[in-house]
Amino acid sequence: MRYLAAALSAAILIGCSSTDNRGISIDSSNQHVVLANSSLGKDLEFGNAQANLLNERLNAQVRITNKTGQDQAIQYKFDWYDAQGLEVDSGKSPWRQLIIYAGDSKVISGMALHPAARDFRVSVRHLD
Repeated sequence: MRYLAAALSAAILIGCSSTDNRGISIDSSNQHVVLANSSLGKDLEFGNAQANLLNERLNAQVRITNKTGQDQAIQYKFDWYDAQGLEVDSGKSPWRQLIIYAGDSKVISGMALHPAARDFRVSVRHLD
């Protein structure tokens, strides 16, 4: 079993475009949060990224906290990578919707379909 835990908010990198449809990406291998939408970075905090093997499949979890006084409607999806860093299950992970109420935290999770998955990246964007 492999556990990844870090204060993701300390590793925030600001991107250039606020219209990028991905918004924020969290890379489990280096615990970096990449922001293409700076308002998401101000509104949400990410932490406690974890991954473990469950029934020979990688199961990933990330806690998202809404730092605002308003509900946040978001979409998220997981991308999966093998031990060499190559993407597996490309395009099979759907965008999922979630509402995080003001001041609340939610844990999002995903399970890789491909048994070779050993790493993940989760992307988050505002629900338009």
